[in-house]
Order: sequence, then structure tokens, then C-alpha cells
Amino acid sequence: MAGNGGSTVYTALAYDSLIHLSNDGKLEPDLAESWKYVGTGNKVFELTLRSGVKFTDGKPLTADAAVASMQYFLKAGGPLVPSVGAIDKVEATGPLTVRVTYKQPNPDAAGTMEQYHGIGTLIGPDGLANPQSLLTKSDGTGAYAYDNAGSVAGSRYSYTKNPNYFNPKAQRFSKVSVRVIGDPQAVLSAVRTGQVDYASGNDSTADAAKAAGLKIVKAPFFNWELILGDTKGTISKPLADPRVRQAIGYAINRDALSKAFNADFTKPSTQQLIEGADGYDQSIGYTYDLQKAKSLMAAAGYSKGFPLEILTESVLDRNTTYSQAIADALKAIGITVKLKVISTTVPQFIGEATSKKYAAAIWPSAGPNMFQNYSQVSGGLFNPFGHQDAQLDGIMQRASAADGSERTGLYQQASKRFQELAWLIPVIATENVYYVNSKLEGVSASVGNPNPMPIGPTPDLSWRKA
Repeated sequence: MAGNGGSTVYTALAYDSLIHLSNDGKLEPDLAESWKYVGTGNKVFELTLRSGVKFTDGKPLTADAAVASMQYFLKAGGPLVPSVGAIDKVEATGPLTVRVTYKQPNPDAAGTMEQYHGIGTLIGPDGLANPQSLLTKSDGTGAYAYDNAGSVAGSRYSYTKNPNYFNPKAQRFSKVSVRVIGDPQAVLSAVRTGQVDYASGNDSTADAAKAAGLKIVKAPFFNWELILGDTKGTISKPLADPRVRQAIGYAINRDALSKAFNADFTKPSTQQLIEGADGYDQSIGYTYDLQKAKSLMAAAGYSKGFPLEILTESVLDRNTTYSQAIADALKAIGITVKLKVISTTVPQFIGEATSKKYAAAIWPSAGPNMFQNYSQVSGGLFNPFGHQDAQLDGIMQRASAADGSERTGLYQQASKRFQELAWLIPVIATENVYYVNSKLEGVSASVGNPNPMPIGPTPDLSWRKA
């Protein structure tokens, strides 16, 4: 039931995954020593498990244990299930061999088995037999085990060395503590004074962190988008016209917004993928063309504009800075925006966004390639009304069965189709920012992995004391 992104640290410390995504974005052997597709078409994927691995309950990692954990993940109905592909069945084909069969081609099967997708993060037999116990103790194969006695809910989560870990040399620390600190200034102070060695930073405090001599690590991650979900005009009739949606795309001056939001950590985003992702196409994207936007609005019969309520939140979009800027930009084409702000929690925002009560919303997408992005935005809060496009689906079906440059070319076709449909209007891409003090080495981030984790199955993949 866990999430991903930076919050993966809570699970990654105690639960190794089948495949490890390194901080530089490479897939490395972890609980699986090797993997491959069986046959053609990218529909059958097989993993060979590492021998001699034990869960914290002492039971051995076997193919049957792995299959039981993976099946449990699929049935539990957590938020990450849609990201792993349409799985038909998971089965043990040998004592240490697991086979995953997909209903449709999945060109990124290995990528869905790493620590950020959940299905490859294996839980032991005792934990599966009593899931409630996993709230107070871990039952994984990770380098560390959760220490409930040393933890304070909502404040500090402690982990100690797992005595059964298969590679003790990769256990660089005697214990790890994850602190929860909400205020950006307090986060910066904690790193500067040595209370913590590493922290998720904020562009508002980055200059002060640099002046304090802290190492700043950053990588592109979020692609902030205006989600125009009501494409049938159920709530807002104008949004049923693709010309109106495209006009919105051309009405936003992304260069100006990027500069206003600190260009060191914010870049203009003109298409469905951020630069560096597989499927990004430099030749396409929304340019700022106010005249074209007004012309499209007039052709659609809305030269005077219309009112539009947009759902947003102030958890990730602090002080709704991004949302207000988007709303202000749309005034130029006559769209009067009313922001409905959720200021409590992300789950509440997601609940409202999927309620079909709002024609539009603001939220970031992510993904290192078009397959993962397409899987994310095809449902949930990115598509609450369930729109579909046969042309886009057909492109992605062909891409899922392709490899190499052919797949990349099809991903680029999908990017272009996203632009034509204008279901999602990209605005800015923001970078994840982290602060590291002088006591810690080995911390890095990349487009392939913008959420670095402190652990890895080998010493070179783990953080370490300087």
C-alpha cells in the first residue's frame, strides 16, 4: 500500500527489490541475479533469484515465496498497481525462477521490478500471513530491519542492521534514522547543524544551503501539468473542443514562469515527457503563441472566454504558486479561473480529483520513458472521466512490442499525439533538490533516478561515511 518517489526510503531500507535501480539510473541485480524475456513480443518475463537469501523471519527466499509476495501486491490494490503493467499471471517455474506473463506487451518489465514500483519489493511468508504485523515490524530481505521501539510515529523511523542480510559489506551503517521535518528552513538547519546527514531540500533554501557549504544534488523529476480531464464537456462544455484545449497550451509563457520560479531548479516543459526521458522529441511541443491561442478560441466559438474551476493543492505546490501562475496566464484568452485548493493531504486531493466533480486539475506526472508515463496518465486523477484515443493506444501497443530505436520512435509519435489531444497541458518541469553534509559520500541523482536511496545490494551502490 506504500507510495513511491522519495517516500520509497521507508520500504527500501527493509525490503530489497528483485532489481535495483541505481542512483545513476541503471538496473542492477538484487534479489534477482538475472532476467530476460521469453520468446518474442515482450509478454513473458523471467527472473532467476539469488540463492542463499533469507527474510528477517529466517525463512529462505524461494520462487514460491516471491510469487506469493507479488500476488499479494496485485490483490492489495495499492496506488502502484497500475504502474506495473497488465499482468495475467505470476508463477514459479523452478525453485529459484519466477515467470511473469502479461496480458499485453510490457517493454519495461525490468523497470517495474525495482524499488519504486512495489511488486518487486518482496515480503516474507510470516508478514504475508499477518499483514497487520507489518505496521510494527518488517519482514523483508533488506539491509536493515524496522525498529518500532526506536521510532516515533510521524517524527522518526529507525532501522537497525538485518543480521540475515546476504551481503554484509553493503551495510554501511549500524543504524539509519528517517526524520520527518516539514518546514524547509528547519530542514536546512538540521543538515547544517549535523542533526541529519541528508535531506530533501527546497529551491527556496538552496542558495542558503550552498552558502553553508552543503553539497547540493538535483535531478529533473516532476512535469507539472494542467489536467483537462473533462474532454467530453460534462462539467465544462468548452473543454470538449480540442481547439480550446490546444489554445490553453499555447497561452502559457513557460520561459517567463521558469525564470520567475528560479531557473536553476525549474525548466519550461512543452511536452508530455521531460528532456532526457525515452520518447522526448525536441522538434515538438507547445510554444508560447498568444495570437494562435486567441485564434483557436475564436474558431471554437469562445472568443470571449469562459469560467473554469480548477482543483489544486498546497502540499506539493506550496502556497499554490504554480497554480496561481497558470490561472493568471489563462486570463489572456478570457478564461477566468477559480482555484479549489486542497490544503490537507495528498490522498484527499487524489480523492477529490477522481470524484468527477472538477473539469480540470493541476498535478505533476513523472516517468523516465513514455511507457511508464502513459501507464500513469491513462487512469486515476490524470483521467477521471475515462477518455480514450484509439490512435494513441495503437501507437503504444506497437511500441510495447518493439525494441531499441524503433520503440523510441513510436514513443515520440505518442508524444506528438498527446500534444494533438491536449488532454494534459505541460507547464514546467521541476527538479528534486537534496542537501548532503560533508560526513556523507556516494549520494547522486539522475533523470533515470531522481529519488536517490541510501542502500544498494553491493557496497559501491550504498551511501557511506566520508
